[in-house]
Amino acid sequence: MLESYYIEGGVPLRGEYRIKGAKNSALPVMAATVCRGGVYEIYDCPRIGDVFAMEEILKALGAKTRWEKDCIIVDSRGINEFAVPENLMAEMRSSVFLMGSLLARSGEAIIYRPGGCNIGKRPIDIHIDGLEQLGFEVESDDERISCKGTCRGGKITLAYPSVGATENLIMAALAGNGDTIIENCATEPEIADLQGFLRTGGFQVFGAGTDTIFVKGAGRESRNQGPENMMYFILEDRIEAATYMAAVLGTRGRAAFRNIRPEIMREVLGCFERMGARVRTFENTIEIWSPGRLKSPGIVVTQPYPGFPTDCQPQLMTLCSVAKGLTTVREEIFESRFTHKNDLIKMGADIETCGKNAIIKGVETLQGSEVCARDLRGGAALILAGLMAEGTTVINDAFHVQRGYEDLEKGLNSLGGIIETKRKKT
Repeated sequence: MLESYYIEGGVPLRGEYRIKGAKNSALPVMAATVCRGGVYEIYDCPRIGDVFAMEEILKALGAKTRWEKDCIIVDSRGINEFAVPENLMAEMRSSVFLMGSLLARSGEAIIYRPGGCNIGKRPIDIHIDGLEQLGFEVESDDERISCKGTCRGGKITLAYPSVGATENLIMAALAGNGDTIIENCATEPEIADLQGFLRTGGFQVFGAGTDTIFVKGAGRESRNQGPENMMYFILEDRIEAATYMAAVLGTRGRAAFRNIRPEIMREVLGCFERMGARVRTFENTIEIWSPGRLKSPGIVVTQPYPGFPTDCQPQLMTLCSVAKGLTTVREEIFESRFTHKNDLIKMGADIETCGKNAIIKGVETLQGSEVCARDLRGGAALILAGLMAEGTTVINDAFHVQRGYEDLEKGLNSLGGIIETKRKKT
């Protein structure tokens, strides 16, 4: 039995919503509990498919876990494995973080090529190259990657500012015999959040949020040092916030979002304002509304932070499909992130793609239809389309969306949306 979303469109979203903890912070932080044995209370952790998958991997490695509302408690003292099971690895891309944390813990790690959304090739060559520069021995074939050794430290430069590679190499360097400097790092706020977690646990990491990060090697004995019990609150999810905001704008509604800082959403908010949205910001609250039909934002190019995030590109495409004028969206991060295009066209959108570019001519309205989510953010984009469209929309394979959003239908319904999850027989 697979779940589908049933949506009645055309209802403006109004009200107030509290943004949950970030998926892209929770996963590396959970992986980081492996670095040093202890009991970790991770608060505001989203209850989503990817987090549950990471939880199963941690348990397979020997950790104990339990939930108390929005807090996952991870006891990593009993971890005694260094090989991530292949069947669990295949479920989630972010399980690659465990390579760095297992090396910090035991000096050895075996993983398999990770799974996740089908949005194009996401090679881990940058991870492997960085680990080899740090002094680790890496052997890999088509599926299996084996790594062992101790970080010798030194200065390395990433070929590309990859978020995953930056986080992986930070963790791999923690138990090094020498200090490590990583240059050309990704600067996403979720990396600074990982640094905050590690520093709370007693490690010395500096510079996250800039393109140069310093990690002080603590030696292998560090795995038995530091606080045995630790509490940490996860950063808020800027992608969830952008998704809900796009839904409000697309339905010509008005809503206030709590637990979200404007400074980590500048590029997205700027794009919305170019489209005609009205935005009011406070210390950790953003109010947003649409006075009428949106207009094209012009040319939008996805880039590493602080540029426009690739994880918001599908949702933006949905908004632009009904905005006045012609929009060009250029996808510079992933080569297969227009998977939702054909379903939007099925709903009446006018979109053409050419290589990395999508050219969108705004139409007056979308029409409800039966469509299929093919990945996490593309599925979210179709939910937005369903909320904006006339009539009923059915979105199959809801599990893709549930990987990254906690109770999305509940949140949208709290703002006045009409969306229901139903099971369909296969």
